[in-house]
Amino acid sequence: MSQQRISLRDPVKAAFLAWLVPGLGHYYQGRKGKALLYAICILGLYLVGFALGEGKIVYWRWVNPLNNPEKFAPHYIGQFFVGLAALPALIQGTIRHFSPDSNFLWGFMAEPPQNVLNGMILRLNKILEIGVIYTTVAGLLNILAIYDAYEGPAYIDLDEAEAEAESEAEAARAASNGAKVEGAV
Repeated sequence: MSQQRISLRDPVKAAFLAWLVPGLGHYYQGRKGKALLYAICILGLYLVGFALGEGKIVYWRWVNPLNNPEKFAPHYIGQFFVGLAALPALIQGTIRHFSPDSNFLWGFMAEPPQNVLNGMILRLNKILEIGVIYTTVAGLLNILAIYDAYEGPAYIDLDEAEAEAESEAEAARAASNGAKVEGAV
């Protein structure tokens, strides 16, 4: 008995949708259980982390990490893969880079001033760090979900596995028969 092959539709579109909203690519492919699981786990982890950081831990700065490493925000690289939930930070960072006085989206997901960040570090301490970790890990987990939407479920077709086992058994029998014939002479 072999497993039924799942038609995954367009894998590139599914991967893009999985990046856009975790679980959406799987929903597009008809894998609704996985879609719900990914959406709840990844978005839940991201939103809990976002709440722990009081909405001020997801932001992007356009700086060269080699010239200004203390201003670089490497955590956003992981957060970016959550998709639409983290995209306003990239838009804010880009707009603020070219027009520092702008107040796009009322500063939602814009880089907070240094005194606000320092106050949060003193007040929240480890909770702030946990929030950054949660939001970053949510994005990194979504990379796996994106890959799953692109490549599909991982399983071995039972017919292929049985045929491979049979051929290995035949090769072992032939080798043992050859050894018996040589020993008899």
